[in-house]
Amino acid sequence: MTTRPPTPQRRVLFVEDEAGLTSAYQRYFAQRFGMAFASTGAEAMERFKDFAPDVLVLDMQLPDTDGVDLLRTMRNYRPGVPVVITTAYASMQPLLEMMGLGHSGFLVKPFELEQLGAMIDAAK
Repeated sequence: MTTRPPTPQRRVLFVEDEAGLTSAYQRYFAQRFGMAFASTGAEAMERFKDFAPDVLVLDMQLPDTDGVDLLRTMRNYRPGVPVVITTAYASMQPLLEMMGLGHSGFLVKPFELEQLGAMIDAAK
């Protein structure tokens, strides 16, 4: 009988400045994904380089930058990483700008964590 090696967990970088939402991500996805967290654009770039995520979950509004600028910078560093956008704003303009940078989908807050999990799973 052969034993398959364990399937490695998908590595997800969550960029979110709301502490309550970050805690919810940690609890809900703890057994499902390898995770790293950042609450500012500067932290996000460090983690993006060091952690090398398979998927990025990116909040549009951060204390030191906006998601569009951050994603542009990240795309220059590693262009192929799938991105799921989260936002509390229903404005379409930033989402239209993101379309040109490529993303796997977006969710408007508040959303169900199972929706986010499904988007992470589907992100390619």
